[in-house]
Amino acid sequence: MKKWSTKDIIILALIGFLFGGIFLAAGWIYAALEAALTPLGYEPFANSILFGLWVMAAPVAAVLVKKPGSATLGEVLGALAEMLYGSFFGAAVLVSGLVQGLGSEVGFLVTKYKRYDSTSLFLSAIGITVFSFVYEYFKLGYEAYSIGLISSIISRSFYLSNNFWRYLRKTYF
Repeated sequence: MKKWSTKDIIILALIGFLFGGIFLAAGWIYAALEAALTPLGYEPFANSILFGLWVMAAPVAAVLVKKPGSATLGEVLGALAEMLYGSFFGAAVLVSGLVQGLGSEVGFLVTKYKRYDSTSLFLSAIGITVFSFVYEYFKLGYEAYSIGLISSIISRSFYLSNNFWRYLRKTYF
């Protein structure tokens, strides 16, 4: 196991601080989207449209702090900051952050934490999408929706998280 340095901890704290603000802003946008889409029967898409914003901290943390657990810790710290900034989702964001962080961690675990490139980021996007969907299936009551709507939610979530790893690849690789 690689040792954590003070630099690693400071980078993760900064990631949490910055992404907490992004997550908070995404929450406000989500509220407006949800209000606009609910009368049309498309309320679940509000979450899917913004999904990429809510899962950014984990892959960024993993790429910048190349250590096991950094993705999970980065996402949870971002969720904690969001909660402390006054998110109307309250402490529930901590559970979402943990689920998303663990999902992201899977992408790097599959490569045994040896690769921090587009392959591991792609696997991370898959992990985030699967873990988050399973969690949200029960939390948001997706079982009440048609298979077509559920598959659309999954594909949109994957598309948005996958596009974020493409951005990271262009920026860092």
